[in-house]
Amino acid sequence: MALSPASLPLSRSSRFAIGLAGLSALLGALDSSVNIAFPAITATFALDVTLIQWVVISYVLTYASLLLGCGRLADVWGHERVLTWGLAGSTLAFLSCGLAPNFFWLLAARVLQGLSAALVLAAAPALVTLAVPAETRGRALGIFQMSAAIGFALGPLLGGVLVDTFGWRSVYLFRAAPALFLTILAARRPRSLHERHEAEHFDLLGALTLAGSVAGFLFAVSRGRDLGWTSPFVLFLLLAAGLCFGGFVLTETRTKVPVVDLRLFRHAPFTIANLLNLLANCAMFAIWLLVPYYIVNVLGYSAGTGGLLLMTCPLATALAAPLAGRLSDRLGTRVLSSLGLSLEAVGLWTISLLDAASGSLAVALALGLVGLGLGMFQTPNMSFVMGAIPRAQQGVAGSMAQMMRTLGVVLGVTGASMLFGGRRVVHAERLQLSEVGDPQSFMPAFQDVFLVSAGLGVLAFGLSLLRGSRRQTDDPL
Repeated sequence: MALSPASLPLSRSSRFAIGLAGLSALLGALDSSVNIAFPAITATFALDVTLIQWVVISYVLTYASLLLGCGRLADVWGHERVLTWGLAGSTLAFLSCGLAPNFFWLLAARVLQGLSAALVLAAAPALVTLAVPAETRGRALGIFQMSAAIGFALGPLLGGVLVDTFGWRSVYLFRAAPALFLTILAARRPRSLHERHEAEHFDLLGALTLAGSVAGFLFAVSRGRDLGWTSPFVLFLLLAAGLCFGGFVLTETRTKVPVVDLRLFRHAPFTIANLLNLLANCAMFAIWLLVPYYIVNVLGYSAGTGGLLLMTCPLATALAAPLAGRLSDRLGTRVLSSLGLSLEAVGLWTISLLDAASGSLAVALALGLVGLGLGMFQTPNMSFVMGAIPRAQQGVAGSMAQMMRTLGVVLGVTGASMLFGGRRVVHAERLQLSEVGDPQSFMPAFQDVFLVSAGLGVLAFGLSLLRGSRRQTDDPL
């Protein structure tokens, strides 16, 4: 019986590339271990609790704003080389964070970590897709996505153990040795396997204006929730982001070798695929914002039990990703992406039905359904985006997928927080409570947020059906 392309064994070189990229993604995803260390960091540096947000902002804004520029740099300079420098920078960043003598040093080290993460995330997906034929791209990306999901799932559990045993610095230091090991592996990987384009021009102005627009927009979104959307500082950030984006568009239309070929967005399926990535992550991130409070404060479970319950979501994603990748090589991306979005929407709707009497099994099943849907969606959708961009620009393709995910996360956290606060005020008035923070107003506001999140999932599902049934072959748009 003949083997289909998706079932053919991968070469040793391909397995090495996928393993290196997957372990690099896992290492980066372990940054989910940092959140549990926030109280200890606050105590060490005698900080006000509100200042701890800068540990997140300094990291996320840096890597999100630099992703596409780093992706183009990887296409010009070589994906293996950029991955090596990203891993080396990560090693230095982990050591600098863990040994930080003061808070400002920690923030500077987090900026370095963000830059390093941008280099890694820009190069790793491209390394995977270039290591395999187009017919097995979904299978390879499924393994890559699985690795990242495993890291995200294990992070909080490892972080809690490390903080309790060795202190908060260990959540950074424990990753330094693996990062150094991966740096050595990446440095020894042959550079001649894929063509480099070092003679091509790197559009520095385009990369800088794009970075300024993304950073300004994300910073405005993160500060708008606290300062108000009409505050002069937020309006200034939005204006600066708009001007930078205008400069980016103008630059890209005039240069021969742009950071991003804007003509790609004339193709509706490509634009929809990126929008779906944003919507899917925007819809589900309310889980990480609100479900911990529901598990601990409403259901009365311990933080350890809550962490185990929350792990069901990324673990389901990790299990679904490789299966979805294999199936997408045979069935195409549209069907599986749509199926995944529908499962995610049903899972979010199921969470909206939870109440104070729900058991742990119901919570785990609802979270697992969301994670399953996300895993079924992410790999085929990423494979579609990677296949839509020429192989010589796979760094840009992978970076775009990662950036849209990050934009979705930031918008999801901000939107869910604002909606939850507003609905809690409404329910406090409806129930005639003396304080908005009364526990009785939590559950109805919680249910409202996840009902809206499910609606976003339904919207994404509908948009996914509008895409053509184009199979993923090595024929970019």
